[in-house]
Amino acid sequence: MKKLSFLFFLMAMSVSLYAQKYRSKIDFDNGWKFSLDGSEKAIQPTFNDQSWRNIHLPHDWSIEGEYSLSNGSDWQSGYLPGGIGWYRKTFSYNPDWKNKQVAIQFDGVYMNSEVWINGQYLGRRPNGSLSFSYPIAKLLRNGSNTLVVKVDHSKVLSARWYTGSGINRHVWVAVTPKVHIAQDSVYVSCRQISAKSATVDFSVPVRNLNMITGSAVLKSQILNKQGVVVATASQSLPKSSAIAKQVFTVTEPQLWSPEHPYLYKVKSTLTSNGKVIDEVTLPMGIRKTEFSGSYGFKLNDVITKLKGVCIHEDAGAFGTAVPDEILLGRLKQLKDMGVNAIRTSHNPFSPQFYDMCDSLGLMVLNEAFDGWDKPKAKDDYGNYFDEWWERDLSAFIYRDRNHPSVIMWSIGNEVPKPTVEIQTKLINLVHKLDPSRPVTQGGVDPTRGMTDKQQRTLLDVKGFNGDGEEKDTFEKFHAQFPEVPMVGTEVPHTNQTRGVYRTTTNWRRRDFPAPWEIASGSAGTMKGLENRVFPIPDLAPQEVFPEEKATVYFKNDSVLPIPNNEPWSEKLFYQSSYDNATVRTNARKGWQRTMELPYVMGQFRWTAFDYLGESNQWPSRSANFGVIDLCGFPKDHFYLYQSLWTSKPMVHLLPHWTHPGKEGIAVPMVVYTNCDSVQLSLNGKSLGTQPYRGEQLVWNVPYTPGTIKVVAYKNGKIAASEQISTAGAAAKLSVSTNKKSLKSNGRDLLVCEINVTDKAGNKVPLAGNMLNFKVNGAATLKGTDNGDPLDLSSYQGTKRRAFRGKCLLILESTDKPGNVDLEISGEGLETYKLRLSSK
Repeated sequence: MKKLSFLFFLMAMSVSLYAQKYRSKIDFDNGWKFSLDGSEKAIQPTFNDQSWRNIHLPHDWSIEGEYSLSNGSDWQSGYLPGGIGWYRKTFSYNPDWKNKQVAIQFDGVYMNSEVWINGQYLGRRPNGSLSFSYPIAKLLRNGSNTLVVKVDHSKVLSARWYTGSGINRHVWVAVTPKVHIAQDSVYVSCRQISAKSATVDFSVPVRNLNMITGSAVLKSQILNKQGVVVATASQSLPKSSAIAKQVFTVTEPQLWSPEHPYLYKVKSTLTSNGKVIDEVTLPMGIRKTEFSGSYGFKLNDVITKLKGVCIHEDAGAFGTAVPDEILLGRLKQLKDMGVNAIRTSHNPFSPQFYDMCDSLGLMVLNEAFDGWDKPKAKDDYGNYFDEWWERDLSAFIYRDRNHPSVIMWSIGNEVPKPTVEIQTKLINLVHKLDPSRPVTQGGVDPTRGMTDKQQRTLLDVKGFNGDGEEKDTFEKFHAQFPEVPMVGTEVPHTNQTRGVYRTTTNWRRRDFPAPWEIASGSAGTMKGLENRVFPIPDLAPQEVFPEEKATVYFKNDSVLPIPNNEPWSEKLFYQSSYDNATVRTNARKGWQRTMELPYVMGQFRWTAFDYLGESNQWPSRSANFGVIDLCGFPKDHFYLYQSLWTSKPMVHLLPHWTHPGKEGIAVPMVVYTNCDSVQLSLNGKSLGTQPYRGEQLVWNVPYTPGTIKVVAYKNGKIAASEQISTAGAAAKLSVSTNKKSLKSNGRDLLVCEINVTDKAGNKVPLAGNMLNFKVNGAATLKGTDNGDPLDLSSYQGTKRRAFRGKCLLILESTDKPGNVDLEISGEGLETYKLRLSSK
């Protein structure tokens, strides 16, 4: 049995805690100018940019564009425009920066960025997902200074999903003493963790010590949440640039876990001749992980299944410029679903993401690349890989290796024609920079040029993508390599469109064996879909919802026919929410197998959220893989996973109970719960009670208008309930918001969830009313959405159709206080009005 045991003491580098007495990290997001019509003339400080747009960062210009086949992007990159964007920021020199190290830091720019300060070239970075910085102290001037960034995303086929374009993450100015602690190179490891103590090795590089006279001392203290010092180490340093090696003993350590994400703080103080030169205070966590070919994964000596999801970075109307409060809300939503792990598909995420995962208790499978040296999309990072991989991978590991949330590294995903030479280089570099974590890779298989034997030798953990959903895949690999830990890096792939239901199973993959499997000869004797995947029975002898066909799409005021519509595509664009629309297996079977096989440490389902791009061809913008839609509205799968992954009593009933014209037809009513038993009733009459045995519960109920109710019992007592009533005609709007007032800081967000209801307040599940938005006062319209994969309307437009009874509206505050007046109207609906203050 191969067991990988890692005893970790980890530091989470949080930007929010960086502003301190001896150094500062300054928010540089405000006061930028932007243009898509710029030129090289904009590099010069004297350039007149008054006609350019005023913006704040993060910013994604692609999401501001119109969906079109003429943009040069495709079904993968998402049909939105790219281009070349120019950003300029003029700022004043701060006298406090004199005799200091000053750097401009970018959390990420997509992609091919070039940067100038006062007309002087700083450098370029092709990778659009990594953080980078440039020293600028020697180039700054007293008075006015100008920073210019060129972002070249003119080659828009740069990924297999929507990436956005622009400076879509935060920008900072970092100021440190010339003699300083090199925060980006700090590294922490541990030789021993137990309930009694943790022994910690702390490596702290100090730069430019040769610039001081006299002795230098680095003193470090670990503080608990109450601010009490629990461990101290001190070391005298030689008079040169040095790495301080310190050892701590923490008694009775509080261990970090998803249930208990405990973070200490470590404060390191650099002194010379008794005078403080520099000081850094950072959060950190202590935890222990083990990976085994026998029992899977242990966290702090407890066998733990990874209840994981894959996510891309975009968030509907925000594109990839996702505000921190929105990102935090999304991660909290995943915690509510029961998620304990996230795979960053297929690139490094923003620094704030890892800070949030540290504090929330979300483990991370941290992925560096999609492919390697051979592009998977025409213009992707594969074109730059040979030149940049070592620098970029090193920066990635250095940046994230001290986060307790990060438990594994991934060096690629479904890499085309991978070579042992490249894989060896990647793995060796990761192990050199961070020997404390295992390395995996998503879905590499023998048909892409590498044998399982080679993978077994090189990878610490074997990752399975779609093939992990097929019969006997895990079992066969385990039988051949019983010592190798394994994980479902992309398992399962299922589809749902919120509010859509079909009782007939819909298989997304129709070409088993897949073409590349046939061409390579790896398909063997397994012929046909039925031999490779687990069956998913239809829920009814005949389709109960034959009307659920996609024949039109929407763009602003227009309703347009889907071009070249094939019969199969009518069911592809909109997918059933019964857990019966899938690539290879459904969500229930995927998790059942993960639980049944102890050597499978868990799964990362594809995906948590619907994402833009990798769609079902024009005119769709998304492929419905998420358990949460583009607006952030949960689909039925959200509650399925909640029933499987959480212990707080819950119950969920689907579908809705408004089916005009289906009177007397048996509608399969499905219940998800984690309680002991469930009773279903219709119009006050019991339809029976069923015990819960880990599967969905189904009643076939002849449709009669009224109220259908489900009650869940635990230990003989009512623990949860839900009821749905038949809705009448759409008449009103019900609006819930994420806050009652706004901050007048130019970036605070009011998120409005809009539901179309009948006169009695019942939600109308099939409502598609066009809604009109008017915003006046101290806020502007930031964006709208409805989750419909076939709605290509402008995200910044003042109107949007409801989809399946719901719509999303986002307002952004201005920088001036005052009242905000919102009015939402629609044909046949009472006008909704809201006034709130922005202070």
